[in-house]
Amino acid sequence: MPNRLILTLLAAVFLLAGCGGMSTIKTSWRDGADAAGSPRKLAVFVVVKDDNLRRMAENRVVQSLQPGIAAEAAHQLGLSPEIETPDVRKGLSEAGFDAALLARLVSVDTTQVLVPAQPPFLPEPFLWRRGPYPFYPFQPFYPYAYTTSPQVIENTRVIIETLLYRLPEGKPVWTAVTESFNPASSSEVVEDLIPLIGRRLRDEGLLPAR
Repeated sequence: MPNRLILTLLAAVFLLAGCGGMSTIKTSWRDGADAAGSPRKLAVFVVVKDDNLRRMAENRVVQSLQPGIAAEAAHQLGLSPEIETPDVRKGLSEAGFDAALLARLVSVDTTQVLVPAQPPFLPEPFLWRRGPYPFYPFQPFYPYAYTTSPQVIENTRVIIETLLYRLPEGKPVWTAVTESFNPASSSEVVEDLIPLIGRRLRDEGLLPAR
């Protein structure tokens, strides 16, 4: 395969990599001394500036939980997401909550990468050939050779931290930091993270198995 064609294919893969979204757990931690298991009643907090996004995200998390867990979105409780403060812990405990799940936006990082111009070398349409491979005439390829323009690819990484607190102590017993790469929207980040975080919590015994 000509070197120019290899470079072209690599450039195409790089361009496509900048398009789709993907979320992964980068780090996680579990308090080894915590043995309380799955919460009985869970408050769900999503800390973002956009109130509509917060409501949507909290509602989606609550909807995703198994029927055996009583859960409520924090926007319906009228409480600050500052779980560590005594007033918030007291309010949640008085309402019967024994745990709180809190997700907060850490950062949105955007970088730009320049993909240089590449001279693709393409064969005839549908790989039509006029004879055995060693004896191809080279001339038929000329009409299909062209050069791409330089491309600037913008990559976005959304970093979110999710914590599970025990109440009434307000002590975090589990945390995870996730990275979402080139999400199409805030809603896509939410929909990607719900099953990802849910699986990890079930693996840790912090949610009941499905």
